[in-house]
Amino acid sequence: MFLVDQPGVTAAAVDRVRRAGPAPDVLAAASYAGRRGHPVLLGSRHWSGVHASAAGDRGARAYLRTHADRLRLVECGDVATPEDVDTPEDLSRLAP
Repeated sequence: MFLVDQPGVTAAAVDRVRRAGPAPDVLAAASYAGRRGHPVLLGSRHWSGVHASAAGDRGARAYLRTHADRLRLVECGDVATPEDVDTPEDLSRLAP
């Protein structure tokens, strides 16, 4: 699954996070200047925990917070941007 409201997340960022590990216990996320962002890679051992903690549009946020000590941040600020486009105003700030 990929978020469509973050057009600055590039294939290079996805690839970089993907290389964090194929193991079932991998828990990794892109970071931008040290701040967690997207994409996020959840190994299969985390799926049931994410499912149990997901509520509304928050997704895995609570799970990632409670497992922050296991989360590997992968810096992607040189290949992507984390801006979220939720409103027409957000889009106009990003459009040339």
